[in-house]
Amino acid sequence: MARFHTVLALSAATVILSGCDASRGPVERGAPPPPVETAKPAGATCARPTKVADPSNVAALPPRAGNFCLDPSGSDRGYGDGAKEPLKPGICDVFDGECEIYVQHGAKRVNEARYVDDGGSKATVDVKHSRFGSPEQALAMFTKRALGAGDPAHPDTPRPIEGGGLATLGLGNAYVWRGSDLAEITVNDAELSVDELKKRGDELLPALVKDVGDRFTGPTELPGAAKLLPTKARLPNGIRYELADLLVTGGGAGAFGFYRDGDRRWRVLAAATTSEADAKAALAKLAAGGAPEKGPGDGATRVVVGPTKAEWLILRSGSNVLGVGDELLVLRAGMSDDERAKRSLTLDEKRSRLAALVTDHAHATPSGGTPAARPSK
Repeated sequence: MARFHTVLALSAATVILSGCDASRGPVERGAPPPPVETAKPAGATCARPTKVADPSNVAALPPRAGNFCLDPSGSDRGYGDGAKEPLKPGICDVFDGECEIYVQHGAKRVNEARYVDDGGSKATVDVKHSRFGSPEQALAMFTKRALGAGDPAHPDTPRPIEGGGLATLGLGNAYVWRGSDLAEITVNDAELSVDELKKRGDELLPALVKDVGDRFTGPTELPGAAKLLPTKARLPNGIRYELADLLVTGGGAGAFGFYRDGDRRWRVLAAATTSEADAKAALAKLAAGGAPEKGPGDGATRVVVGPTKAEWLILRSGSNVLGVGDELLVLRAGMSDDERAKRSLTLDEKRSRLAALVTDHAHATPSGGTPAARPSK
């Protein structure tokens, strides 16, 4: 009898300790924790057999970039002319909702590819390669990305580096333009601080940009209006190409150059057309509302633009339109004459620079149109 009571007591204790009863059922246990993820050993990533989704997506890219290699798993994609997928909606994911900007700039084909770290980290280098309908369109997109509405004199502006026709290096990212091609290259590593990301980009990207720029096959010289901009006193990264709104809304296509001499700043504008008649029409848009001005070219006009009253002198020279004006980025509404004089050229200085510009390019530079592509040497 004593043995029976002992067994009964042990059974009751087991039920109490287990926390189970007939009404509640068995205790649910959570899923086991996931295994701890460990870094791949150095050299294991790029040693895998390589495949790509489409060889044409990576034809302009080197297989390696420092310790990185093109993703062996074939994560490349292509959209548009000659690609497996249409331009839209694919590029809307590539450019995070900015696809219309690329369409408006004449993008015809966009490829994306990824480099992975052979050292085993999760870092990647992502490349977006766009091909446009003309060198002017590609240059306009390059300057929009590398400069945008910013000031090339600002210390945070991406700095020029060697590669293609033009290339810049920013904070862990880089851009390279040549002919009708533009590559946007970005280092991605969530584990790096801003300073570490900059250091990683500075170490890795210049060589990759140079290699990519060498593989593009278009001309390296600036196209059309950009070729008319003088180089003396031009700021590094100091070009912006506009496709439709040069100086004013509806001002047409052309280029701005950004210049500095000490504390004084100014811009030069250039529009290259295919005929004198087209140049006269372009000048009429840019100089609307202005006053006649003496000048070496045709139709010289003094124009005051915007709330800061930026002063411009604009004229036609053959089938080109040229202008010299105040730098909008250093002016503000209500500035005194003394403040303005410290930051801008005088009217006579603008006249002198515009006359020199006409003289320099009247015979030396072909006018207008998209220059014919020629094989790189």
